[in-house]
Amino acid sequence: MRLIFVTLGYHPDSVGGAYRYIADLAERLAARGHKVSVIYPVAAGTSLQRDTLNGVERWRYPDATGMFFANWNTENRNVRALWLEITRYGHEPALTILCHSFFSPLLHVAGPSSLFLFTGPWAEEYRFAQQARDLSMGRKALDLVIRRTMRVSEGQALRRCRAIVTISQYYQQELPRWHGEGLPPIKVIFGGVDLQHFQPPANRAAVRAQWKLADRDFLFLTVRRLDPRMGLGNLIRAFAPVALNYPNARLWLAGKGPDAPQLEALIRELKLETHVRLLGFVPEADLASLYGAADCTLMPSLDLEGFGLATVESLACGTPVMGTRSGATPELLEPLDPHLLFEPGNIAALTQRLEKVLQQPAILPSRERCRAYAEERFSWDLPVTKFQALLKQLTEVA
Repeated sequence: MRLIFVTLGYHPDSVGGAYRYIADLAERLAARGHKVSVIYPVAAGTSLQRDTLNGVERWRYPDATGMFFANWNTENRNVRALWLEITRYGHEPALTILCHSFFSPLLHVAGPSSLFLFTGPWAEEYRFAQQARDLSMGRKALDLVIRRTMRVSEGQALRRCRAIVTISQYYQQELPRWHGEGLPPIKVIFGGVDLQHFQPPANRAAVRAQWKLADRDFLFLTVRRLDPRMGLGNLIRAFAPVALNYPNARLWLAGKGPDAPQLEALIRELKLETHVRLLGFVPEADLASLYGAADCTLMPSLDLEGFGLATVESLACGTPVMGTRSGATPELLEPLDPHLLFEPGNIAALTQRLEKVLQQPAILPSRERCRAYAEERFSWDLPVTKFQALLKQLTEVA
């Protein structure tokens, strides 16, 4: 089939779990013989020419840098022009896969046979990000208009598509609450993990030495965007008494985002500089060794966790994961061990949970069990096969 993904970002040009999901899916569909194109914006200074990466034809345009509504109009004009160029010379019909409602105007030309790949609620994520900022009354009023525009645009885009694919049962259940009844059929197709790249280290002691960890250090790791909904401030507060009682406990946070200055200030305020580190952005090439060096990965999200890519990457590397009963995290961890889950936002309970792990590390699943679980449930073969079946179904109906 001729497939055109339209997205706000694409790995490796863009950082984020959703962009990784889209790139992994697109490349694996291309490897199975589909003709795949992707349209997305890139930062100024990035090469904008059309090229092909891992079998996927990439069409890029310069990311707009003005105000929200001006950006929206400019970028949608660019996307429409590229989409028309792609489809003008194609000999086979193209199926458009819309990956973000930012591009909902494209559906006026792409038609109702399009598919919506839903990886996160636009308005809800914006609301969560903005509520933690100190904003003027005027800015709050503008944000309300922006958020309503996002919600309306998303609802319209979802209803214009023939079907919706989303990445968790959590999103499948929440979509009607956010946008009402009458949506197209919603199919759940989990993500996957590159089991060749993310695997247990052959020599874990050597890997830990590379990360300058002592033999007795117990490393709690989180790989997250530094964003309010990720619950990282609560995690640091919960870790403060742990560090006092267990001098060899370590907490490392990998990632970048708008909350970095506040988290740095919190670490200094709680005098945790020797125990807690902000690693910043960790390149994908180094992620597997970081997961392998850790003793336990934490997913402390407060809300809107669609599919925790860090969860399945860590498990594939043999490192157990504990996470909140929030969003889709229970779907990923409960079948492995329901005791890996804790309540979101409860700092005292999280402190107790971390201390219990330090007292009894054997309560966590073994590294071998974590790897086997990832191999069984998160190989990319299953979601790509399910996605292909849905594409075939849509084509037959058309």
